Amino acid sequence: MYSRINSAVCSGMEGRTVLVETDISRGLPAISIVGLPSATVMESRERIKSAVINSGFDFPRGRITVNLTPASLRKNSSSLDLPTAAGILMCSGELSSGACGRWGVIGELALDGSILGIDGALPMLIKMKEDGLEGIIAPRENSQEALMAGGKIHLASNLRECIQILNEKPPAPVIPDNGPAEDFAEAEDYGDIAGQEHAKRAMVIAAAGRHGLLMIGSPGCGKTMLAGRLPGIMPPMSESEMLETAIIRSVSGCRGDGIKLCRIRPFRAPHHSIGRAGLIGGGAYPVPGEITLAHNGVLFLDEICEFDTRTIESLRQPIEEKRITHFRNGASYTFPCDFQIIMAANPCPCGYLGDRDRECRCSRSEIERYRRKLSGPLIDRIDMNITMDKVRYSELTGPGSGLDTQGMKAAVDAAVRFAGESGRTVCNSDLPVRDTEQWCSLGGREKQFMNKAYDSFGMSPRSYARTLRVARTIADLDLSADIRTDHLAEALNYRIECER
Repeated sequence: MYSRINSAVCSGMEGRTVLVETDISRGLPAISIVGLPSATVMESRERIKSAVINSGFDFPRGRITVNLTPASLRKNSSSLDLPTAAGILMCSGELSSGACGRWGVIGELALDGSILGIDGALPMLIKMKEDGLEGIIAPRENSQEALMAGGKIHLASNLRECIQILNEKPPAPVIPDNGPAEDFAEAEDYGDIAGQEHAKRAMVIAAAGRHGLLMIGSPGCGKTMLAGRLPGIMPPMSESEMLETAIIRSVSGCRGDGIKLCRIRPFRAPHHSIGRAGLIGGGAYPVPGEITLAHNGVLFLDEICEFDTRTIESLRQPIEEKRITHFRNGASYTFPCDFQIIMAANPCPCGYLGDRDRECRCSRSEIERYRRKLSGPLIDRIDMNITMDKVRYSELTGPGSGLDTQGMKAAVDAAVRFAGESGRTVCNSDLPVRDTEQWCSLGGREKQFMNKAYDSFGMSPRSYARTLRVARTIADLDLSADIRTDHLAEALNYRIECER
């Protein structure tokens, strides 16, 4: 007695097709699972047996062999519970022969036969849909992922429902909901922040060009408030970006409302005690880290100098390459991490170096040790640096005439629209070298200005290119096709301000 059922597992960010083959032969009752199963898959033997019996089916007696192909792919997913149980029931005659030939099945089983939701359902469903299967059975808990994947997907709550669907008594499949994605929810307004107009201006530039930003200031000056409001002024996500973000959330275990298509860009703010694996991802079967969860959005690292040095330095390559690859047991797992990094730090361990009202009690060696947490190569990869002063009392009680979210977002949208009409297809922070030379070309006066600045400030080729990209964004905000000297001067100020 032999059966074959189509299924899938999630490997990194991708869905991978798995064929579940089941054979029952004479011998002592036992279940053997082969095909590089993980401990999660091996433990499914007891779950499957209890689920079959508690669903009212007779569990076959004999030696049951389950083969998961391809054998070279490591399987680490409870999604194989349901197809394995269906294969066993097909061999025992509870399911008609050949009923599963063009069907895909995924789901985890509980002991009572109910079907539980699984992590990474969205990439699995998309993969099975691409394989051209006639129908797919998925857990009802993963209904939101089923709506996104589309196709003939049937939701089942328990094993008996699954068998009824496969026996050609299916209900109507899930109808894909192509309605509009959620728009921006009401967010906190930049107008609530008193003063800090210089920092708000930097936020507008950072949002318009997706530039990395480092803020240094004493405690309570508003660094966290400024960073937390950044997604509210950033351009909305495109359809492809929304789907990418939904896949990442699915792989990381989000379900229901947490995985809905949404135009709001992700905002991640991990605590400084986070480990290296938690930040960049990893594990025996690699899972996304914070940098991947911030893909297409913002990664905010508050109190950056309190992070472990090795953890901070692990960001160098992902910032440049926009992806990270982990190698485990001869296999590679690649995760996207195209995030906008925002960092905040105090000027010294006590936080009051340069403060007008409080005296710093840190020694010179303590300050140097504190600042060494941020290495030169990492700072060189950040486009903009600003220092922030304490808010004065007059700014708290005076008339509110500063920038607010509505005005800042209008400026960002106008700059992004101007850049698109000019022919640029990527944000300024990601301009390749050739495109930087094309879109950031300078006139004679501007070249003389940058020639002096390059030698005076000891700039590297990387910092020079990043300065040009920031200047290009400032010119976009002015709706200027040419980069002027004042644009370059402002961009240079953001490069050297924190070094003063």
